Amino acid sequence: MNSSPGDRDPGIGDGSSDRVGPDDDQPGSWGRVTERTDASVDWSTAAASDRVLVVDDEPGAADLAATYLERLLDGIETTTASSPEAAMERLRDHPVDCVVSDHDMPGATGLDLLADVRSEIGDLPFILFTGKGSEEIASEAISAGVTDYLQKGGGADGYEMLANRVSNALSRQRAEADLRAINCKVTAIHEFATEVSTAESVDAVFERVVDVAEQVLEFDRCITARRDGEYVHPAALSEGVTADEVRRFELGEGIAGRTAAEERTFVIDELDRSSDADPVADDIGSAISVPIGGHGILQAVSSFPASFDETDVEFAELVATHACEAIEQIETENVLRAERDRLAALFDNMPLPIARIVVDGDDTQHLDETNDAFEATFGYSAADSGYEETREAITPEDAERVGPNVLEDDDPVRVEVRRRTVDGVRDFLLNGIPVSRSEGGIVYSVYADINDQKRVERTLRGLHEATREMFRGEDRETVATVAARAAIDTLGFPNSGIRLYDPESGTLKPTAITEEATDAIGERPPIGPGDGTIWETFDQGETTVVDDIDESITEIEYGDLRSLLVVPLGDHGVMPLGSRERGFFDEHDVQLARVLAANVAVALDRAERTEQLRERDAALQRELDRHEKFAAVISHDLRSPLTVASGRVKLLRDLIDEADDDALAEIEQIEAAHDRMAELIDDVLTLARQGRTVDTAEPVDLAAAAREAWGTVNTDGSVLETPGSDVTIEADPERLRTLFENLFRNSVEHGSRDGGSGVSEAAGVTVTVEALSDGFSVSDDGPGFDRVDPSEVMQRGVTSTESGSGFGLAIVREIAEAHGWRTTVADDDGARFEFRSEE
Repeated sequence: MNSSPGDRDPGIGDGSSDRVGPDDDQPGSWGRVTERTDASVDWSTAAASDRVLVVDDEPGAADLAATYLERLLDGIETTTASSPEAAMERLRDHPVDCVVSDHDMPGATGLDLLADVRSEIGDLPFILFTGKGSEEIASEAISAGVTDYLQKGGGADGYEMLANRVSNALSRQRAEADLRAINCKVTAIHEFATEVSTAESVDAVFERVVDVAEQVLEFDRCITARRDGEYVHPAALSEGVTADEVRRFELGEGIAGRTAAEERTFVIDELDRSSDADPVADDIGSAISVPIGGHGILQAVSSFPASFDETDVEFAELVATHACEAIEQIETENVLRAERDRLAALFDNMPLPIARIVVDGDDTQHLDETNDAFEATFGYSAADSGYEETREAITPEDAERVGPNVLEDDDPVRVEVRRRTVDGVRDFLLNGIPVSRSEGGIVYSVYADINDQKRVERTLRGLHEATREMFRGEDRETVATVAARAAIDTLGFPNSGIRLYDPESGTLKPTAITEEATDAIGERPPIGPGDGTIWETFDQGETTVVDDIDESITEIEYGDLRSLLVVPLGDHGVMPLGSRERGFFDEHDVQLARVLAANVAVALDRAERTEQLRERDAALQRELDRHEKFAAVISHDLRSPLTVASGRVKLLRDLIDEADDDALAEIEQIEAAHDRMAELIDDVLTLARQGRTVDTAEPVDLAAAAREAWGTVNTDGSVLETPGSDVTIEADPERLRTLFENLFRNSVEHGSRDGGSGVSEAAGVTVTVEALSDGFSVSDDGPGFDRVDPSEVMQRGVTSTESGSGFGLAIVREIAEAHGWRTTVADDDGARFEFRSEE
C-alpha cells in the first residue's frame, strides 16, 4: 500500500489547523474508523495499463496485431516497431511489460532481439509470433528462453490465441513480481522480529513498529499507540504524521479505542461512507487499525479508498504479533528484575533462614549466599561451607530433598521437610523460589519453622489412632491399657496410669499402670476416700495440677515424682500423670490430657455397654436354652402317652363293628384330637428352637429357597411366583426355608377357604415372593385375614380356624427376629408379609 506524498491522514487527524497535541484530552478523530465495508466502485481499475510492444518488419502486420490485442484485452496499451533496432530504442526510452516479435526480419531475427532484451532490459515476457515457423526455430526459441512461441495464421482465431498468450504472460509476470515482493516483506519482517526481540524498552518496540510499517509494509502515514489503563496514548508517529493530528482515546472510543478494547483488527474501505469515521479530512479514503495484543495498536491511513487488502492485513497483524511478543518479554524481564531486587532486599532483612543457590546449565549447584538467620538455625554459612557439605549436614537420611528440577516450571515450590538444626531435627516449610537466567538459574530456599505445628498434628493423629484402638477394646481393662500407653507414646508425658472405680470396694484400683510409672513410684495399692489428691480429683470431678509435690501435703508417697497432673474420667475413675521434674505440666499439657481423658471416658462408656449387652445376650441365650430344654422335655413327656393313646385307639377300631357308624365317628374324632396334639407338640418345639439369634448368615438365592420350600408343602393346586435368580439375601438357609414353609402353608390353607366352612371355592391361590430394596416380601391373592386383626396374626395362639394351632406365623416372627429383620403385615387384596433389614 502506498499513499500519495503530502496527503493528509484521515485515520489520524481531521485536517483542522487547531488540532491539539498527543497529551491533550481534547476531542480528536485519530482512529475513528470502523470495520471493513464494501466500496461501490471497483478501485482495481485505477491501476496503470500494461504496455505491449509489437515488433514486425511489415508495418501493417504490427498494427493489426496491436489492434487485436487492445480490442481483446482490457487495460492494454500497445506500441509498434518495424525492426529490432527500433524496438530496442523504444524499450530504452519507454519501458514496456511485454514484447511480441516476428522472427524473420531484415538485419536481425526475433531471437537476436530476445538476446538484446535479456541483456539490456532484463527478464521481460517475450512472445515469438512468426509466420515462418519450424520445429528448428521453435526448439531454438525455447532454448533461448522465449516466454512463448506462436505461428501466425488462422485469421481472427490466431490473434485471439496471441491475446491469450499475452494475457497469460502478463499474469505470470505480475504473480512472480507479487511473490518476490511478499518474500522480501517476509524476510524483512523476520529481521524485524529478531531485532525487536532485543529491544530494551516498550517505547523502543513501538518506535520500531512504525519504522517497519513505513519501510516494509509501505504504510506512508501510520502511528502506534500504547494502552495505559482505560486510555490509549499515541506512542510513535511516522514522518507523515504530526503531533497535532493525534490525541489519546478512552477504551471503546472510536476505532482506536475499540481496537485496543476488543483486541481485533478493523479495516474501512471508504471513510466518507462511515459515520464512525466522521470527522475526517477530505483527502483520506481508507484506514486499517491492528491490535498489538493487549498493549496497544498499529494504525495507518491512505488517501485512496480500499487501499488495504488482505495481504496488508496479514502482514500488519504479523508485525503486531512480533511486537506483542517482544513487549511481553520486556515486561516479563522487568517483573523478574523487580522480583530479583525485592528478593535481594528481603534476603538480608528476613528473620527466616534463607540460602541462595546458583544452578549452572549442567544442574551443578553452588551455595552462593546465606543470611544470618540461616547460620544461626543450622550452624552453616556460605562463607565457610559448600553446597554439598551443607546439604548433607542439615538433611536427615530419611528426609525429602529438593533438587534443581524446581527450575523446570519456573513456579515456586512449597514442601514440608525435616532438617537438622543446632537444636535437633525440626520440621520446616521449605519455599523454593526459582529465578531463571539465560543459563541455569537461582533458587532461593526459605525455611519457615513449623515444628510446633507438626508436633500438634502428629499428636492429634496419634490421639485419633489411640481412640480408635480404645473403641475396639471389648472391656475396661483393655481401654485403660491403651490409654495409659497413649499418654506416654502420643502425648509425651513421662509416666501415666489409669485407676478405675470399683463399686464393691469403693476404691480406685490401679487398672493400668505403665512401667515408667512403676519405676518412679513402685507398686501402689487401691486409693480410697481420704487418700489425698487422686481421690479428691475423682470425687470432685475437676482436674488437679501439683507443681511441687514436696511442698504439698500428701497422704500417700509418690516416690521420685515431683509434679503431678490428675484428670478425672467421669464416673469411671482418674488418669494420674507424673514427672520427676517440678512444674513440668503447663496449660498445653493440661488441654491435651483433658482431650485424651474425654476420649477414654467415651471408650469406657462403650466398653461398659458392650459388656452389659454381652451379659444380656448370655442371659437371653441361657433363657432360650431353658425354653428349648423345657420344650424338649414337654415334647418327650407328652409324646409317650399320646403314642400309647393312639395305639389303643387303633386296637379299639379293630374291636368295633364296621356297621356301627356312631362308634366309628367317635373313633375318628379321637384320632383327630390325637393328630392335633402331635401338631401342637411339634410347633412348640419348633418355636423354642427358631428363637435363637442367627450368628452366621450367608448369601442365599431368594428364588431357589422359595421353590425348595414350596416343594415341601401341600400346595393344593396353588401357584408360586418368584423373582429372578440373581436376587440374594443374607440369611440362615434352613431357617429361611422354615419361614417360607409356614407362610406358604398359611396362604394355601387360609387363602382357599370360605370362612371356615371347609368347602373350597377355588382351585388355589397365587403366592408371590418379591425382592425389596432392603429385604423381601411374601403375598397371596386370597381373602386375606378372616376375622383376625393383621397386627395380631403373628402372636402365639392367634388363628382364624378352629383347627389352627396359632403357632405357624409366630414361628415366622421368631425367625425374622432372629435375623434382625423388621416385619410388616398388611391385608390388601390378600395377605402380605414384608421383611426388611434393620440396618
